[in-house]
Amino acid sequence: MLRHRLASFFEPKSLVIITDTDLPILSALPASLGNATTLVQLYGEQESIPTIFEQYPLSEQKELAVVCVNPSKLNEVLAYLEQSPPKAMLMLAPNTIDMEPKESKQLIYEWSKKHNVMLLGSRSFGIQRPHLNLNLSRSSAAKSGKIAVVSQSRMLVMSILDWALDTNIGLSAVVSLGEANGITLPEVIEYFAGDPRTDSIVVYLDKLSQGRELISSIRTASSVKPVVVLRAGRTDSDLKGSDQVFDAALRRSGAVRVPYFVDLFSSLKALTHKRRPKGGNIAVIANGRAQAQLMLDEMLSSSQIMKRAVFSQETMTQLTQILGAGCLVNNPIIAYEPITGEKLVECLKVLQSDPNVDAIMPILAPDDASDMPEVVNSLVSFAPRSSKPILNTLIGEYLMKPLRRIIDQSGSPSFRTPETAISGMSALISYHYNQQLLQQIRIPLFDIEAAQTQAGIDLINGLRMQQRRELSKEECYQLLKFYHADIHWGVDKEDEQYSVDDDIPALRILVKRDPIFGPWIYFGEGGHEVKIPVDDQGLDLPPLNSYLAAQLIERSRLYRQELQIYIEPPIFTKLQKLLEVVSDLVKDFPGIEELEINPIVIGYRHLNVHDIRIQLTSQTMPDKPFQSGYEHMAIYPYPGYLIEHHTFKDGREWTLRPIRPEDAEQMQEFIRSLSAESRYMRFVSMMKELTPKMLTRYTYVDYHRELALVATTMVPNPENRGLPKEIIIGLAHYLRNSDGVGAEYALVIGDDWQGRGLGRKLMSTLLEEAKNQGLEYIEGVVLTNNKPMLGLMTGLGLTNDPDPEDPAMRRVWMSFK
Repeated sequence: MLRHRLASFFEPKSLVIITDTDLPILSALPASLGNATTLVQLYGEQESIPTIFEQYPLSEQKELAVVCVNPSKLNEVLAYLEQSPPKAMLMLAPNTIDMEPKESKQLIYEWSKKHNVMLLGSRSFGIQRPHLNLNLSRSSAAKSGKIAVVSQSRMLVMSILDWALDTNIGLSAVVSLGEANGITLPEVIEYFAGDPRTDSIVVYLDKLSQGRELISSIRTASSVKPVVVLRAGRTDSDLKGSDQVFDAALRRSGAVRVPYFVDLFSSLKALTHKRRPKGGNIAVIANGRAQAQLMLDEMLSSSQIMKRAVFSQETMTQLTQILGAGCLVNNPIIAYEPITGEKLVECLKVLQSDPNVDAIMPILAPDDASDMPEVVNSLVSFAPRSSKPILNTLIGEYLMKPLRRIIDQSGSPSFRTPETAISGMSALISYHYNQQLLQQIRIPLFDIEAAQTQAGIDLINGLRMQQRRELSKEECYQLLKFYHADIHWGVDKEDEQYSVDDDIPALRILVKRDPIFGPWIYFGEGGHEVKIPVDDQGLDLPPLNSYLAAQLIERSRLYRQELQIYIEPPIFTKLQKLLEVVSDLVKDFPGIEELEINPIVIGYRHLNVHDIRIQLTSQTMPDKPFQSGYEHMAIYPYPGYLIEHHTFKDGREWTLRPIRPEDAEQMQEFIRSLSAESRYMRFVSMMKELTPKMLTRYTYVDYHRELALVATTMVPNPENRGLPKEIIIGLAHYLRNSDGVGAEYALVIGDDWQGRGLGRKLMSTLLEEAKNQGLEYIEGVVLTNNKPMLGLMTGLGLTNDPDPEDPAMRRVWMSFK
């Protein structure tokens, strides 16, 4: 199995350590690295350094060099390493101040580039891998756990480490990146996405770059494990890129963003919970009114996504029976009689069964009439295995702090204040919400008239020839009509009276470009120029589908404060479709720099548009952006250009298309339908179905980095009166290798569909796209006795080589260099 290229940093097999400072690793070197480590300690005078180096000649390449020295010694250290440059180099922050930091950073960067050495630094915190007892930093070692911490700040990562040590939270890795242009943040996130030791990832950043790569890496990671992001500099105008656009990008990546440092810890505690809420309906249960009210005040004032759950009558009846006379059961639930562990658990069971409850938040204060340790012991016997998230708050310190530790150690998170508990619950719910956004893609619908894309290209090119960058109002309207925008120019007479009488607010759709994340779409108040409020979440990145468009509208400040009162469902649908049209225009025409439809007046029948403005970029952009990989967008759209419709020789129709997240059930049925022989030939296993993790990996594809193609056809569905349903009959996909430059492919055809040329068509399309995506090679393993597959692959130009590790397998590969 290929090692990830960053394994040289995080799992080095050999080390050279060059330091003039006492480092923790000097007294606690992992046993596995003892004989594979060269230690060079540069104590003493500057003049003695050459003599010291002569004692430790580098006869063979080390996987990782760790350097922590006074900047004045850098030239001599790099000259020493030139004997046999390492694969990777970690530059720790030294004790002394560098009087020429820019020059040192440039020296290190140019040296590492010249010698093809991966660089982490300079002035990095370093790396910790607690499960390996590997502490390549100057700080105390973290406890071993499942959370990876990745930071652009050396000082902040030390603060997080200090907090984790105090709260007994274990970490799988700790790393900061340093200052030079070496290993990037997206690369490190991608590494931990595939790290089996990591269950969740915490990212701190301030400076933004590589918008597409950053979002791609976070999307990949958050599809399999929670990612929590903290960013400083929201008010810093010197930082590149809009913070609101970054916020929108994170929502679409499936990650959770926290606004404050303290929220980072609350979110981490909550996200270690195994259960995820399906919505924002919260039940609060307390042993007193005051703390329950504090919890509700914080929840309802600070969160747009949490609300008080409305209990069923049956739930309220059962709660009253459990808690006795005088209790309150209309959420919050307040027990005025002394609470016992048995009563608390019985209440939690009732709430767990109520479909109107998504999560439960007990909040308890010290009560000398209750046996609080007994209450907590009962709580921990139930909460960790509850089917719904339970986040506990125990207010107080002397008595309650030890009890919080007991709850934490049970696997059910506990908090000391309502504010921190709400922050944790907000992270849980945001994670679920953002995961829904992550799975959305814009699918071309063939039952709707196709957009007149070529007519739009001709219009834009005509303007370019005239050296014009501004479209007239008529040309703007025509471009939208090429995409079948359902809008009315001006105001319809029937709508005019309706609009005036009801005083409905005017709307605005705006498109601009961010220097990091490219085009973004805003929906909000129109009629005049309005600065986008900081708390307005009516902003998103293209591409949009109908679900994303609806969420964009409903998140907007305008909708929450006014529009939801006025808008009728048919007009809401028209607004959704208009946002989809705008998204498609942005996707298909990278030459659009700005687009504004303002004002849009809601009528009884129409969206009445009074003004449209479109401005083009100063540079000419490609007519077919898919050929250059949609470089202008942060999120790679669904590659609809690959959809093809074919007919077998017997007249049966079939479709070749990229896979979609909603294909998961069809994919599982396809695997189950394979014969035992076919499954063995493909998976070298007798497995009868895909595991949930494998299913997610195959059906959720980041089209920027990978590709999966399916062949589908229609068959009668006996479960739905014989109406046709789509089934998968073939699959071809490639997943990036850990080296970052190659990929491993797989091809499987349904037993009843072999011998029809299906495999050749799927595989040839896959190879062409792998080449277009910039891969250097593609490879796969095929059983030696799978003669048909080997024949197909060699017929397509792949090389058939023996597998050096298994004589029963063949390595079949192709180079694109």
